[in-house]
Amino acid sequence: MSDRHAHIQEIFNSIQGEGIFIGLRQVFLRFCGCNLNCSYCDTPETQIADSGRCRVWQGCEPEEGFEKPTELSENTIKTYKKTVDNTNRLKFSKGFLTLENPLGVDIVADVIKEFWSPATKHVSLTGGEPLLQSRFIRRLAEVIDLPLYLETNSTLPDAASDVAGLIDVAACDIKLEESGMEDDCDLLRDKTLRTIEIFNNNNCSVFVKIIILPQTTSATLISAIKSIAEINPEIPLVLQPITPPINQSERPSPKNITEMMDAASRYLRDVRIIPQTHRLLGVL
Repeated sequence: MSDRHAHIQEIFNSIQGEGIFIGLRQVFLRFCGCNLNCSYCDTPETQIADSGRCRVWQGCEPEEGFEKPTELSENTIKTYKKTVDNTNRLKFSKGFLTLENPLGVDIVADVIKEFWSPATKHVSLTGGEPLLQSRFIRRLAEVIDLPLYLETNSTLPDAASDVAGLIDVAACDIKLEESGMEDDCDLLRDKTLRTIEIFNNNNCSVFVKIIILPQTTSATLISAIKSIAEINPEIPLVLQPITPPINQSERPSPKNITEMMDAASRYLRDVRIIPQTHRLLGVL
């Protein structure tokens, strides 16, 4: 696939529900494909690298019962039709518009610009793992003059180097052993720290996010925390308690969470506990 095309799961405008930029409006570009298989993944559908169609809608949540809740301008539709060999690839289905993958950089840029609003602050590159399609991100940055917010699992340092100078905010995950990556934990940790260092050295606003599971302890965290501090003790750390599925209630205890916050704060100056809030608001 060329660097001018990408497989994208969905494009929508919503509210950032995680991390230190919580509450800001963003246009989300959710890429297909991921190189990991975390036990707590909340977007497992994005692990498929080749999604047939990309869903798009302007609001925070698709509205059922409307034939065309997302109206793209005539120019955007014209741009899209130029990239495919027939016009049947643009469809309205189940309350939202779908476009056939892979999408060209020009149509993606046009949809982003149409979905931008006065309150919108960033284009959020999320997934899946966006850095698997880093060459497309470079192309996209060439055609849109908008702040880019990258959400990454931090395990692709070479791809990070390729785009680091284009990214305004990097939300970097660190995976602990209990994430389901026990066999590759040491290798992943090395790649993760290299990725964080790359963004930190490129005048990018960086923060680190660690998912806290019921079995996570301060001892589990401590080596990761020390490694972040060696890069830069000013990097903010978000401890994000896992959001359990609807049919489960198990979650980290308040006592454990606050103990972990104290342990991390011995090495880092800005440690916060922030759960997922978009679930509370009922938005994507």
